[in-house]
Amino acid sequence: MRSNPVITTHDAANAAIILVFGLFLFSIQDVIIKHFSGHYSVLQIVFVRGLVAIGLMLTLFRWSREGVPFFSRRPGLMLARGLLGFSSYTTFYLAVAAMPLAEVVSITFTMPLIVTAMSALLLGEKVGLRRWSAVLAGFVGVLIILSPSGEFNPLAVGFAFCAALTYASQTILTRFLGAHDHPMTIAFNAILIFTVASGLISLVLAGGLIAVDSAHPSLAFFGRDWQMPDGVDIGLMIAIGFIAAIGFYCLSKAYCSSEASAIAPFEFTYILWAVCFGYLFWQEVPGPTTLAGVAILVSSSLYIWYRERQVARDETALVPVQAAHLPQQPPDPVTQENNSAADEFGVTVRQKA
Repeated sequence: MRSNPVITTHDAANAAIILVFGLFLFSIQDVIIKHFSGHYSVLQIVFVRGLVAIGLMLTLFRWSREGVPFFSRRPGLMLARGLLGFSSYTTFYLAVAAMPLAEVVSITFTMPLIVTAMSALLLGEKVGLRRWSAVLAGFVGVLIILSPSGEFNPLAVGFAFCAALTYASQTILTRFLGAHDHPMTIAFNAILIFTVASGLISLVLAGGLIAVDSAHPSLAFFGRDWQMPDGVDIGLMIAIGFIAAIGFYCLSKAYCSSEASAIAPFEFTYILWAVCFGYLFWQEVPGPTTLAGVAILVSSSLYIWYRERQVARDETALVPVQAAHLPQQPPDPVTQENNSAADEFGVTVRQKA
């Protein structure tokens, strides 16, 4: 089991920088995969990307001087995290195939709202009225984002919410696994599980056991037959393989190096990249209502983050106060007697703690 060192402000700052860089890389990947969504299968993209990333990760393992193990010390949890990550990744891009990039990214950032609601309803944690109000406000912001002009794509929106839910669960498991596994091990196992899962599902589809034949952009992106890419597209698929290896390592390293609550707000830089790239490549200009919905969603999520940190500090501050009011242990009569006798010779006998 890996030790948990004391996390300093410097560690949190470095983790935030690593996280922002990883999210920037993934936003570039979003652009490439959205470009592919009309021509290739998402499973083919995940599989090819995984093969490239595995090769790169194996090279990094060889260069590493830390003796990093290939596989997790908690294989069950790692498998669960990998499948959650695969589900999050796949459903996110199925939504991207049918919706503007900025809208999909904004919906996935309901993650803090979902985690807060689940912690109260499923785990029995105490969530005050102010945080519940922030959750409600955040979902109102999502509704504003989804239907600024009366348009609504329920299937794509469902995929986006599924991505948010599974990503939240994956993040929690990442923090727990950080106490047991090296970030490189976590990243390698995630890529390996992604690749195997996409390959197995593709075999099932190719064998005709499951048929997905639909004109809906999301379902077509999932059920489309594999195609032989041309030279440029092969280069782009190799590029997203490199992005995956570096990006997964950055995210794993960030959340293993710092408390999740300290760096979670920096995840919102992902929305900024999505808006910028959506405009640059597809002329997707968010309207005033969309921007207002994003502002409400981000503000509510940041408030939840602020309240959770404030509550944690208050609970920590109560510990020494409560300890001060604990009943004092009565002195040991034997030690008192020994001390009285020893005082005659100028010696003090101390009671063992």
